[in-house]
Order: sequence, then C-alpha cells, then structure tokens
Amino acid sequence: MRRAAPPDGFPLAHRLMHWTVLVLCLVQVPTAWAIQRTHMMHLFMKPRPFDLFLHQVHAWSGWAILGLVLAQLVLRFAYGRPAPVEGMSVGERIIAAVMHAALYGVLIALPVTGTIAMYVSFRIAPLHSLLSWTLLTLVLLHAGAALWHHFWRRDAVLWRMLRGAR
Repeated sequence: MRRAAPPDGFPLAHRLMHWTVLVLCLVQVPTAWAIQRTHMMHLFMKPRPFDLFLHQVHAWSGWAILGLVLAQLVLRFAYGRPAPVEGMSVGERIIAAVMHAALYGVLIALPVTGTIAMYVSFRIAPLHSLLSWTLLTLVLLHAGAALWHHFWRRDAVLWRMLRGAR
C-alpha cells in the first residue's frame, strides 16, 4: 500500500538524505585531488599514505552517495512526493521533473563510473570527470532554482526541503 507524502513537505528521512548527499558530494572534491596525486606518484615513486587514505574516502563516500540516492528513489516511489507548489506552470513542472531525473541519473552514474575506473579500466575516467562537471552544473542550477523560488516567487519550495511542511 502506498502512502502519500505530506502535501506540502518532504518526509524527514528524505530531507536528511538530501542534505547528507550534498555534504558527501562536497567531500568528493578534495579527495578527488588526492586520487590524481596518487596516480601521478605511481609513475615516479610510492604514493603518500595520506593520499591513499583520501582515495579510499573518495570511493567510500561515493558508494554512500549511491546508497542514499537509491534510498531516496525508493522513498519517492513508495511514499510519493509533495504536490507542486501553487502557481507553477506545466513548463516549470516539466523542467523540475527533468532536473530531478538528471540529478538522480548523474548521482547514480558517478559512483558506477568511478568504481569501474578504480577496479576495471581507468579508460572510463574521462567520462567520470565529465559527469563530475555535469553534476556541478546541475547542482548550481538546482540551488539557483530553489533560491529563485524562495526570493523571487516567495513560495514554499525551499522550505519543503529545509523543514518539511510549513
């Protein structure tokens, strides 16, 4: 039996996963630099232990992102999602749906391509890097849209992810 999400807010579990994914994505940036240093050092000498540790942090946080994103999708399909805020046009709803699908797709593809690059073939690394830049672009657009809703439209879109129902 499918239960509906609150009509004007996301469940606490979904909000916590959303913000945890953001924090883990931020962890990915400096740890990715360590991966590049590790691979460069392998050409000339033994990599630094701290860089190897950061390489592992990058991998484990990537897998945590994958798990959380898949859990978010399960929640979304099991409990639904809040109805669109009043006043959103059909075009805006389509753009929001495409944006969320793209975010979920890239957040799933990044850990998969990273794992393949790490354990199967490093040849996929350029795709992984391209997906990283794509994610940055999508996140900036996503955050910009949330701020636009908050400050320009003055609707509850941002509040629904910050504190649930308002």
